[in-house]
Amino acid sequence: MENIFNYKIYKNVYEAMISGRKSVEIRLLNEKSAKIQKGDKIHFSVLDGDEQLEVIVTNKYIFTNVSDLWKNKKIVLNSALDYNKEEFINLLKEIYGPEQVDNSKLVGIEFKVV
Repeated sequence: MENIFNYKIYKNVYEAMISGRKSVEIRLLNEKSAKIQKGDKIHFSVLDGDEQLEVIVTNKYIFTNVSDLWKNKKIVLNSALDYNKEEFINLLKEIYGPEQVDNSKLVGIEFKVV
């Protein structure tokens, strides 16, 4: 049975997903993201906006940290948009806080737009 998860995203992330430039969403590995499996649906809604998007999870990757993630060029190219490694780390720390990013694994959720 498929599950449906809800996440908030920024407008630029939404636009990249719709255009096909972004097909992997990176999140901290936590209780919620750990439950996501291939075949599940994710409903994304834009922060402070009306735009919504539904995707189907096609794969899931676990990374011990950002350096581990950055070794996988396919995931980086499909998730980090135009950020370099340092900018990407700073963005994650801005969203989740430095301590969370430094002490958490990351999950890459590969998807296709429904």
